[in-house]
Amino acid sequence: MRILMLSPYIPWPLDGGPPIRIYYVLRELVRLRHEVVLLAGHDGPSLPATHPLRALCREIVTYQPPSSAYSSTPFLSALRSMASPLPYVAAKFGARHIQESIHRIAEEYHFGLIWANFAFMAYAVPPELCRTMPLVLDEHESEGLLWRQYLRHGSLAKRAFAVINLIKLPAFQRRLMSQVAAVLSNSEREADFTRRYAPPGVQVWAVPNGVDTEVFAPPQLDGNRRNAILLCSGLAVYRNRAAALWFARRMFPQVRREVPDAEFWIVGSNPNREIWRLAESPGIHVTGAVEDVRPYYAMAKVAVAPYRYGEGTKIKVVEAMACGCPVIASNTSSLPEIVPDDEWLVDPHNIGDLAKKMQRMLALSPDERRQVGERNQQHARNFTWEKAAVQMIEIFARLHLDKSRPVSRPDSK
Repeated sequence: MRILMLSPYIPWPLDGGPPIRIYYVLRELVRLRHEVVLLAGHDGPSLPATHPLRALCREIVTYQPPSSAYSSTPFLSALRSMASPLPYVAAKFGARHIQESIHRIAEEYHFGLIWANFAFMAYAVPPELCRTMPLVLDEHESEGLLWRQYLRHGSLAKRAFAVINLIKLPAFQRRLMSQVAAVLSNSEREADFTRRYAPPGVQVWAVPNGVDTEVFAPPQLDGNRRNAILLCSGLAVYRNRAAALWFARRMFPQVRREVPDAEFWIVGSNPNREIWRLAESPGIHVTGAVEDVRPYYAMAKVAVAPYRYGEGTKIKVVEAMACGCPVIASNTSSLPEIVPDDEWLVDPHNIGDLAKKMQRMLALSPDERRQVGERNQQHARNFTWEKAAVQMIEIFARLHLDKSRPVSRPDSK
């Protein structure tokens, strides 16, 4: 099958959840001999012939995203989006540039299916194309659930902004659902939510994120680990920064009072000034982007995922588990679907409970910690990119077959 893949950016480097998901599924599609043409937003120089995606894609076509897509001032982006009938993300990334590029590329190739990453990319697909080929939305994260989280727990400004976006969403979703043949959600929780507003003809599937278990595996020598707490995440995303700031300011001082040599490591790309300044506090380390996160999983006694906002199965949590690193995670969003032990799930709004569990984790004996890590590692094998890709490919093939099968008509007499 020849597939048109839509992405708002080139999915490389692999410095965040969506690029990682897109890249690994793309790799599996090509390995199974499907042909993929990538249309992606890109405002830099043309990709060199040696770019990793060149070997995977039949062709890479880029379009110039609107300037709002790269705004470094979230407040101004939010302000501009209020003048649009579209929700925040769709207004920020635009639709006109994407739609024009899709028209051009569809005239050049005959595609069996369109795989659109993110709702605003699927929204931009010209409706007439959806009548001739299936459009599959890989939503990565449920926008409706996310805005509801901000409405419950955000600041006053964020709650007001959430209300505006929740008012805009129904019209956006109706148009979107009139075009898509199927929606891929990151979790059962998000899939259940999508089924509430998806019409009966739209298939909704939960396809969790995965991990490359050949790359992420326990270290061969697991010596004495430091009392290090690790948060590994792409810090260009607001909710990831919010988690790092909240843990550093509200939680880590309590942990350090009980465990004086405790350290908090924030590992991830694109930390802003506020995150970098955290390193001025005793015991806190900020690395920025690193070439390999595995040495940090090998060093840490525990990885923490203290997210108060966000949906989807967090890839960094699955990677930590695959490395045999114990994990303490919020019980919000879909994290309970991937963390094997309820004992290490916490309410992120209950600081006392999180502090106690963190101190207890740091105090585990090497054997006890190894047992927790081994359970995590075994459980992570349920979440591999091979399994995710095979599931997606089966869905693609079924939709393609249904679309290409001739419609039976009653005999006319």
